Amino acid sequence: MGTLALPALAQDMRSVTDHAGYVVEVPAKAMRIVSLSDWTTTIMAHELGVTPVGSVGRASGDGTFHIRSGRELYDLDFDDMALASVHGQLDMEVIAALERDLIVGLQSDTIAHRDTLASIAPTLLFDTENGKEPLENYAEFAGWLGLDVEFQALNTAYEARIADYLAQHPDQSNLGSYVGLRPNVEDGDISIYRTFGAMTTVLDDIGFTHHPVVDVVPANEQRTSVSAELIGEMNADYVFAGHMADRGETEDVPLAELEPVAPGASNFLVAVQNERFISRSRFHVSPPTFAALNYFLDRLETVN
Repeated sequence: MGTLALPALAQDMRSVTDHAGYVVEVPAKAMRIVSLSDWTTTIMAHELGVTPVGSVGRASGDGTFHIRSGRELYDLDFDDMALASVHGQLDMEVIAALERDLIVGLQSDTIAHRDTLASIAPTLLFDTENGKEPLENYAEFAGWLGLDVEFQALNTAYEARIADYLAQHPDQSNLGSYVGLRPNVEDGDISIYRTFGAMTTVLDDIGFTHHPVVDVVPANEQRTSVSAELIGEMNADYVFAGHMADRGETEDVPLAELEPVAPGASNFLVAVQNERFISRSRFHVSPPTFAALNYFLDRLETVN
């Protein structure tokens, strides 16, 4: 395909290093962004005040497409931007046809196509699974876009909410331990999370502590899969998980899926016995965004 990277419309340029280690010349303040990750970079750019001109979307089953997590957290849809591609099926011709000055995407989804994308426009790869705290990654993303001030304003407002919450709940100095996990029914193992987007960020900020089993996750990774035989080592005070509400899943699904993977787990996990096995909608709490942080913070009264 004979596409060429367009000039950045006479903007000043600067060098940034993305999460994949590429040094990229980008506009000092990108204004026409094509985002190839709906639940991360699309929402983050929108939240920072620059709604992408195009985004990947997901098939809804009725012939339409939606922006995962953008729909849930911001009511974003394709009236707000163009459909740049369907998730998992990048269409280079459609992307190239959009007037754009920057392409951003999730490293795990797009690195195989990076060279082609970079021939269309400056391309930055974002990584949610590099072991860093979600807000650290988000701050770096904002810096790439020249939107540090906007990020700091959102972060200051979030920190004020946390401070207010702690002031109203002074008894939260020792909330107990938690582990974030996901049963993998097909593989017969269990994913343990060091970070689970907004959900674990809030839990850490209000005083929960990681159960020691979380240390099995390598320092430079977000999660790891372990044998179901280790379920006995996951006996935290709380267990947090996520479910996909748009697939009809309810908050009971993760625990129901744990049973065939680790038979009898419900009988000895303290969190289950104390009704502290808690699941939240993944599309609301897994994005590393302030809307997701506030969503989970608004619902903390049900975590007890």
